Amino acid sequence: MNKADLIFAAGETSADMLYACGFRAPDPFIYFTCLQERGIIVSALEQDRAEKECKPNVAIFGRNEFSPDGRPDPLEIICSLAESRDIAEFRVPSDFPLGLADGLRQHGLIVQAEKGLFYPERQRKSAQELDHIIAALRVAEAGLRRGVAVIREAAVNADGRLVWNGEILTSEILQAEIAISMIRRGGFSDATIAACGNQAAQPHHTGSGPLSANKTIILDIFPRLHQTGYWGDLTRTVVKGQAPDIVKKAYAAVFEAREYAKTLIRPGAIPAEIHEAAKTVLENHGFRTGRQNDRNFGFFHGLGHGLGLQIHEKPCLDSVGAEPLQGGEVLTVEPGLYYPEWGGVRLEDVVTVTPDGCRCLTEMENVLEIEAMAK
Repeated sequence: MNKADLIFAAGETSADMLYACGFRAPDPFIYFTCLQERGIIVSALEQDRAEKECKPNVAIFGRNEFSPDGRPDPLEIICSLAESRDIAEFRVPSDFPLGLADGLRQHGLIVQAEKGLFYPERQRKSAQELDHIIAALRVAEAGLRRGVAVIREAAVNADGRLVWNGEILTSEILQAEIAISMIRRGGFSDATIAACGNQAAQPHHTGSGPLSANKTIILDIFPRLHQTGYWGDLTRTVVKGQAPDIVKKAYAAVFEAREYAKTLIRPGAIPAEIHEAAKTVLENHGFRTGRQNDRNFGFFHGLGHGLGLQIHEKPCLDSVGAEPLQGGEVLTVEPGLYYPEWGGVRLEDVVTVTPDGCRCLTEMENVLEIEAMAK
């Protein structure tokens, strides 16, 4: 009796599936490995496209080869697969559908969910993967430059609101302009952050409503490329007009923390130690972290995360990351400071871990103040 790997997911949304076979489809399909065989089982609708797009050495099977009556029932198909390959046990990802796993077990098959990463090797990027991530970063940079251009073109009215193309400039308008720029370059993101003022004090607040002068605007852009499925990630903080002194001080501290953290990233480095070193830089500039009036303030998120077929993947540069970096990882480095009284500052670059340190992949410049023009 044999053991096999099994994934049942959509290549469009499952990083493990896309990594395994390279085929992007919107509906779930079956991927398996048994002994030396790798294959996917897809509907007739997707079979011809799969033949062209799958990775080499992945066999393509139609459902009818395992379901003579043509029923698309994955339980029936997987049981037939198990019988044809003399499979007694499947190793599956931790997010494998519970109902399907229960059904397989009821048919006498062993289904063992992997407790950790299904493909740990995904943490270390190949040269081709690195190229895909860099391409996604360039799309993110184009989107951010479009956002900065719109802010630069905007005037400031008597109420301190930004006005662009004859109307109040809102987060939503700015997000749309950024999105259009990325779509034209083959990328998309459904949660671009353009958060101003008090909203910028909440790290993942996407932003809404009018944008104001002399307040921080956090622009966090993370497109996924249609063609490859890889993500880019980029954050800058700008102020239209004059940044308050506290913002200038916070910006300088965050910039220093980011650049210092980069010098510590190398094979063998402990993520938690890098995170704490960045936090110490911020504290040395007088920026404490804590909680008051039911809100967090200071630097209260991880320093960074892995980037690839998922926007957030392992390893994590955070306070509990204990596993040493190996080399070949792609990581974001994004310290931030957040205070409800004046907003937030976050600056994010992406690096790849090299044998002797790290290399920054981000090319976007760092500029805080954008000149204000009176309306």
